[in-house]
Amino acid sequence: MVRTILLFGFACILSFNVYAQQDSSIVELQALPEDSTTEKTHSPKTAALLSTFIPGAGQIYNGSWWKTPIVYVGFAGIGYGLYFYQDYYKSFKTAYNDYRNPYLEQGLTPPADTILTVRGEEGYSPVNVQQGRDFYRKYRDLCIIGIGAWYLINILDAYTEAHLFEFDVSDDLSLHWEPAFYYRPMGIAPPSPLPSGIRLAMNF
Repeated sequence: MVRTILLFGFACILSFNVYAQQDSSIVELQALPEDSTTEKTHSPKTAALLSTFIPGAGQIYNGSWWKTPIVYVGFAGIGYGLYFYQDYYKSFKTAYNDYRNPYLEQGLTPPADTILTVRGEEGYSPVNVQQGRDFYRKYRDLCIIGIGAWYLINILDAYTEAHLFEFDVSDDLSLHWEPAFYYRPMGIAPPSPLPSGIRLAMNF
């Protein structure tokens, strides 16, 4: 009788230990939730405002110093195009108006066989001068639009990069397999840490 009681007590203790081990193994496999209350110190709004008032300043705020020269090179290139096309547009416009306005003021039709001079070069017909005026005006307007677009790109780039500033990108990007050990529930089979499956883990 004593032996039966001791065996029963030993079995209860063993079962409790196995259950505790199983419970602890499940706890270890559970991932701890990330702290969602962590305050971000890098502000996308600040980066956008800096690039709004001083183009390239938002990139410096994000730590991308090398982007700032690119921003200003872009402005310089488009600005030079604007200056070039505006200069030629004014020359062709002035030549065409000087040819046409005196006739229009008298109510006459300007002659089409007149030879005009633009920027010191002779041999232009009125049609050629008109086409040149429209051509340079078109590309001058495109340069104005380009400056505005480049300005917005500068702001959007700073804002987007600030959002990704605290994004953790690890150099270790790998895929490997490893056995996962789980204890069988009590009452089905004797508890034993046998591998019951394959777990794929990706580090990134």
